Amino acid sequence: MTNSKFKLNLNNSSVNSDLQGYEEKIEKIQNTPTPRFAKYTPDLEKLKVLREKYQDKKNIIVEGNGGAISNFRGIYSALKNMSDKNVFLLDTEDPDYIAELRNKCKKEDTLVILTSKSGTRIQVLANYFAFADYPLLVITEDNDGTLNQIRKIKNLNVSFYPEVEITDRFTGLTESALTTAEIVGIDTEEMIKGGKEIYSLCDINRGFHSGDSPVDPKMQDSTHAVPQPCGTMEPSIEGNPALQLAITLDKLENLGYTDLFLSIYSKKLSGFFELIVQLFHESVCKNGLGQTIYGGEAPENQHHTLQRLISGRKNSVGLFLTVENFSNKEAKIEIEKDLKNIACRNLNLEDLNNISLEEIIKAEFQGTWQDVIDNKIPAINFELEEVSPRTIGQFMAFFQYVTFYSALLREVNPCNQPGVEKSKENIFGIVGEIGE
Repeated sequence: MTNSKFKLNLNNSSVNSDLQGYEEKIEKIQNTPTPRFAKYTPDLEKLKVLREKYQDKKNIIVEGNGGAISNFRGIYSALKNMSDKNVFLLDTEDPDYIAELRNKCKKEDTLVILTSKSGTRIQVLANYFAFADYPLLVITEDNDGTLNQIRKIKNLNVSFYPEVEITDRFTGLTESALTTAEIVGIDTEEMIKGGKEIYSLCDINRGFHSGDSPVDPKMQDSTHAVPQPCGTMEPSIEGNPALQLAITLDKLENLGYTDLFLSIYSKKLSGFFELIVQLFHESVCKNGLGQTIYGGEAPENQHHTLQRLISGRKNSVGLFLTVENFSNKEAKIEIEKDLKNIACRNLNLEDLNNISLEEIIKAEFQGTWQDVIDNKIPAINFELEEVSPRTIGQFMAFFQYVTFYSALLREVNPCNQPGVEKSKENIFGIVGEIGE
């Protein structure tokens, strides 16, 4: 039995997550190949060699865009307490920021990691030349891309993306993000264990036999082995939280809830906001469908964007990410005697004495949750038991599968991103004109 360390509360979502009306779509999903991200196992031994090689580097500059950096951004935000490195994220060609990094980070103490699946992004090329005199590690595909050609000529160290095709935003539990995570000191082995647990739990054909079936070539992230039903078994939705959440969100969108207010009550988990946005927007928002995500870190967003959810257009669902057990449970408020009788709203300060900060941030969530329910806004709560390498692996795998199922329910390809390709072509056209 999978040891999932999270709770999904759909009781206040205003809809149920049963399969009524979804029988045909579920049958199609069953006949869709299992996604490659759910079957892939990275070579951690190679990553540990790189960790040893760069153990003396104090500063790690991580360059990337989109999935090439958003996965690591979330991992590092959650687990940076495991690292003794100074880590800087470089997701821009901003010359002022690059000058700041060069000023902060001495060459001999620094490793610059360039991450690009295709190796043809204008940014990764610009930043290669901006740091060409620094020690460099390239993370890319073994392809004919520009970055891979450069690393061959310059004999740069490399960590390759998986040989199987996996769209960048789904590569968080592969060498793409785990190379950097391992180098900065994060326990990637436990992350993989957690991810595998959720991949197993959330497979719609869990408990079925595998067989061969034609593969839709558009589903480029899928394997060729398609699980087939055994006897009269039905797909499990009761124990499949990713499919439950995907169906709930689809039903809500069909009722006119086209926006998703994502509120994250954990500084450690807040680094995953951009990844979740990218997963949903790039995978699901196509053909005029899909929910727009806004929000961010809480309780800060209670002071501005909660206003939009409560009093703005009534087309938003509230999705709240919380943590059950914070690491630091000992931090408590101690009120000095001469301050005890000062009033704050309906309390005196003495009422706060000996209350933990964990209890305070949970009260922030509970107060907001009740306000959302009182205003009859659909509300969903995903609560992680704790923040650890294993639970972060589970967290990432869960949202990968939620996104995958959400796309299939809307009958769009979860693995392409046609809405962003034209802008990339335009950039190279503009740069080409500048260089003439």
